[in-house]
Amino acid sequence: MDSSHGKKRMNVEDDDRLNGLPDELIHKILSFIGIKQAIQMSVLASRRRFIWTSMPYLNFSRDDFYGMPNFSEFVTHVLSCRNHQAEVSFVKLSFHGEDAYVIAEQIMKYAFSHNIQQLNVACVFDNDDVKFPLFLSSSKSLKHLSVTKERFPLTVYRWRHPFSYTFKATSIWELPALTTLYLHDVTF
Repeated sequence: MDSSHGKKRMNVEDDDRLNGLPDELIHKILSFIGIKQAIQMSVLASRRRFIWTSMPYLNFSRDDFYGMPNFSEFVTHVLSCRNHQAEVSFVKLSFHGEDAYVIAEQIMKYAFSHNIQQLNVACVFDNDDVKFPLFLSSSKSLKHLSVTKERFPLTVYRWRHPFSYTFKATSIWELPALTTLYLHDVTF
């Protein structure tokens, strides 16, 4: 008799160690990966199928997508399907290019309307001047802000000087809850 016929197929959900954990802990675990991967993982168990819709930690990276239209569609889908009652406490955003800036602004606007407490932005631009969104300058809930300008590799963009970018402050910044500010290669 073939032993493979006698074995029962293991139920993946019964063996899933995450199922017994509270949602808050699962959210924290999923915060270490991008939102795209968190959504992909959520389909593995029926209990967690829609857990991503209430995640307070959002990690968006333009590098997870082949083209700008895919990134744009994904962001629109995530923000429209999310539980709008759930606050967003942390957003990590990595993007490059002026086209991605529009999407990044959409993500930041959404996060600020949901009482974001921590925002980490890493960006690369091929434009000399970048204006930071007005709504960023008056957040009542933002406690930690990190903005990093990454540089284009010189081998790719030899004809441009990659070190001369300036963020323009469009108004006076009033951030009463801010306790931590990290700026790297950013000038105002």
